[in-house]
Amino acid sequence: MNLLRRPLRFVSIFAFVLSAVLLGNGGTAAAANPLLCFDDGNGTCTLNAAGTGATLVTTDNDADPNNASAGVYYASSNISGDLIGTVTGLSFTYSCAAATNCVTGGSPRMSIPIDTNNDTTTESYAFIDANNCGLTAAQTGTVTQSCPVFFGSTLYTNWAAFVAANPGYRIGNDDAVAFVIVDQPFRGTVSNIQLGQGEAAGVATKKDECKKGGWADLTRADGTSFKNQGDCIQYVNTGK
Repeated sequence: MNLLRRPLRFVSIFAFVLSAVLLGNGGTAAAANPLLCFDDGNGTCTLNAAGTGATLVTTDNDADPNNASAGVYYASSNISGDLIGTVTGLSFTYSCAAATNCVTGGSPRMSIPIDTNNDTTTESYAFIDANNCGLTAAQTGTVTQSCPVFFGSTLYTNWAAFVAANPGYRIGNDDAVAFVIVDQPFRGTVSNIQLGQGEAAGVATKKDECKKGGWADLTRADGTSFKNQGDCIQYVNTGK
C-alpha cells in the first residue's frame, strides 16, 4: 500500500492499492495496456465503454467531500525507471457539468512517481494540476507537462524546468505508478489520458541499451553523443 499526500493548500490522503478490490467498479479496456480505475470507497470511478476515459465523482460524500478520491492509471508504464528528461506525453483532458464541480485546489491532477537518488524507490511525487495550469474556472481543460510542476516545496514553470533543475531524477521503478486523480469535490470525466506514453527517440535510458555498441546510436536528452559505452552508462546512472 502506498500512502500519498498532497502537501499544497490542503492535506489529501488516499490509499492506493494495486488490487482487484479497487477495480471492480470500472471494468477494464480491451487494449494491451488497459486503463484502470481506483477509488477510496467514497469516490467512484467508472470507465467508459471503450476503456479510454472515465467518469469520476467525489461529490457524494457530503459529510466530508475532501476525503473522497478517485482516479485512473495504466496497468503498466513504459517510463518506469527512465530519466525524467526522456519523458514526454504527460497529459489529460477533463470536463465537468458545472465549474463548481471542477477545479479545486490541486485537483484534478497528474501524480508522477519520482526517484530522486537512483535507488529505484519512489521518494515523492511530482504534481501537475489544473489549478496551477490556470484553469481554475474552466469547465473543460487539458493539463499537460507544459503546465507548472509542483515537487517538494517548489513550483517549477513546466516539466522542462523541473528536468533542468534535477537532471538525475528518474521515474520511480518500484510498485508506484503515474495516475490521474481527483480528491476534492468533482463530478465529470477525464479522457485523452497519456501518462508518459512515449519517450524521446534515441535517448539512452537503460544501461543495457549502451552495451554491444548500442551507445553509438544513442544520445543524451540534449542531443549530445557519447564517447564510448562507459560514457553512455554513466549518463544513464547519473544524468550527466
